[in-house]
Amino acid sequence: MRTVATAGHVDHGKSSLVLALTGTDPDRFPEEKARGLTIDLGFAFATLDSGAEVAFVDVPGHTRFIKNMLAGVGAVDLAVLVVAATEGWMPQTEEHLRILELLGVSLGMVVVTKADLVDEETVELAILEVLEHLDGTALADTPVVVCDSRSGRGLDDVRRGLDAALARAPAVPDAGRPRLWIDRVFAARGAGTVVTGTLTGGAIALDDELVVAGSGRSVRVRGLECAGRRRTEIGPGARVAVNLAGIDHHEVARGTALVRPDQWCTPQVVDVAVRAVPGETPPRRGRVRLHVGSGEHGATIRALDPDGHFARLRLASALPLAPGDRMVVRDPGRGRTTAGVEVLDLDPGGRAVDAAGRLGRPLGERLVAGHGWVATDDLPRRAGLDPPAAAALARALVAEGHAELVDGWLVDPAVRTRLREQARTAVTAHHQARPTDPGIELGVLARTLRTDPDRLRAALTDAPGLAVERGVVRDAAHVGSVAETPEAIALVARFTASPFAPPAPGETGAPPALIRACVRDGLLVDVDGTVFAAEALAAARARVVTLLAERGTITVADVRDALGSSRKFTLPIVAWLDRNGVTRRRGDDRIPGPTSGLL
Repeated sequence: MRTVATAGHVDHGKSSLVLALTGTDPDRFPEEKARGLTIDLGFAFATLDSGAEVAFVDVPGHTRFIKNMLAGVGAVDLAVLVVAATEGWMPQTEEHLRILELLGVSLGMVVVTKADLVDEETVELAILEVLEHLDGTALADTPVVVCDSRSGRGLDDVRRGLDAALARAPAVPDAGRPRLWIDRVFAARGAGTVVTGTLTGGAIALDDELVVAGSGRSVRVRGLECAGRRRTEIGPGARVAVNLAGIDHHEVARGTALVRPDQWCTPQVVDVAVRAVPGETPPRRGRVRLHVGSGEHGATIRALDPDGHFARLRLASALPLAPGDRMVVRDPGRGRTTAGVEVLDLDPGGRAVDAAGRLGRPLGERLVAGHGWVATDDLPRRAGLDPPAAAALARALVAEGHAELVDGWLVDPAVRTRLREQARTAVTAHHQARPTDPGIELGVLARTLRTDPDRLRAALTDAPGLAVERGVVRDAAHVGSVAETPEAIALVARFTASPFAPPAPGETGAPPALIRACVRDGLLVDVDGTVFAAEALAAARARVVTLLAERGTITVADVRDALGSSRKFTLPIVAWLDRNGVTRRRGDDRIPGPTSGLL
C-alpha cells in the first residue's frame, strides 16, 4: 500500500474527489458535512485498476487549518494537487505546493476539478495556468488530469494517473526502523487506545514492543488494522491503525511518534540545511513553529552562516529524528510558511561557529567531523541507517581516511592526534613534577583532558612514546624507580633500623606517595597495613626456615622469640610467610611449606 495526500485551496473539491474515488466521505465530523468545509484530516482507501491499494489522506484547504494540512502531508511521498477549474490557481494552492516541495514530495499528479461547471475554454485556461505555476518546481513534470467528481467525468483518468504515479515511484524504503507519526488518537469500545498514522521506515507486527518517542513510555501492539482489515504485520508506506496496550488514550497525542526501543535518537538540538520559500526570509535568530511528521512544535532558530544556508534548531520537546528528515518552518507572528529544513546532524557537538564548515560534507564525514567520536554501535541511530548500511559507511570512512576505527569507535584522525598530544604534554609535566610516580591514572588524565576514560584509552592505543598499564598512563621510557633517590634511601633506613618492629608509615614523616612508590618498587612490603622493609622479611624468612629445620613444627611464639619482636608485628610476618608458602598452618602450629626448601 502507498499513501497519497491531497493538497489545494479550500473548496476546490479535494474531499469530493476522494469520495468519488473511494466511496468513503473523508469528512468525519458533522460540522464538516454541514458547512461543506474540511476542518481536519480525513482518510479513505481504494484499489486501483492495477490492483494497487492506495490510502488517501484528505487535508483541509482553508488557511486557518494549515496546521492540520501539515499534519497530513508530513509522512507521505505522493500527493494529488487539486485545482478547481472554476477558480484556478489560488493562494492556498501556492502555499500547499511550496509545502510539498519543502517536504521533498515530487511524485503524484495534478487534478483540475469541477470541469463540468465551466466551458472547455475555461478548462484549457485553468490547465495552462497550472502548468505555468508548476514550471520550475518539483512538480513541473507531473501529469495534469481533468475531472468532475459529481458527473464522474475523468475519474478513470485519475485512477490511471495514480497507477502511473505509483509505477514511477521508487519502492518504499524499509530500513527496519519503523516510525509512526501519530495523527489521530481515540478510545475504541472494548479495545482501548487506538492511534493512526502513515507508517515509514520499517514494518510493525502484533505484540511488538514500541515506545512513545520522547517520553520513553513502553507500549505493546495489541492489534493492527489497515484499510478496515485486521493484519498481523504491516509494512512501511501504509496507513495503519494500531491498538495499543499499556497506555491510556489521554497519554498520547497527535504529533508524537511510535518507534522501536533504542533505534532512534531523540534530540532537542539539530543542525539543518535551510531552503527559504521564494519571497520569504527566514529569521536568522528567533522563535518559530516547526512542523515535522504529524506535529507542530515550538523551536528557536539560529543561523550558522552569513547566507543562512545552515541553521541550528532548539526544539521545545525531544523528537525521533534522523539525517534527511524534512521539516517546515512557519513564522508564528505572521502565520506564513518561511522555509523548509533538512536535518543534517543530531545533538551537534563543538562550537556553533564551526558547524557550517562541515555541514555541507557527505553524511559520514559530517558526523565524524562534528562529533569527533562516533560509537559504531550508535552509528545506525545517528546516521538513520540500517545496520548493514551503517557498517558499509564505517568501512568507507576508514578506507578513505576520514576516520580511524579503534575499540569500537570511529574517530576523527585530527581529534585523536590532538588528544594524544595533549596527553603526552600532561604526562611529561607529571613526570617532571613527580619523577618517582609511575605516571597519571587514566581516569585523572581523562578528567584533565575533558574526555572519558574509554575514549582516552582508545585514543592512546598504539600511541608512540606512551604506555597504558594497569590503569596508569606513562611515558614509555619512564620507569619511575625511587630506589636510588636520597629520600627513598633514608625512608628504607628508618624501617631497617628496627626491622621486626618498624614504625607506622605516618610516623616516618615521609609523603604517602613516596611510601607507595617504595612499595611498588619492592623496597618496602605492605602486609595488611603494616609496612616492613623487604630486607626485614627476607631475614625473617631465613630465621624461620632455620627454626623449622631444627624443630619441624613451630608456633607463633617461637617465631616471636626468634625475631625478638612482639606479637603485634609477629602476626603479620607469620601471615606473610603463610601466604608465600614458607609455612603451612596446622592447627595452632606451623610446619614447612612448599617454598621453604625443606620438603
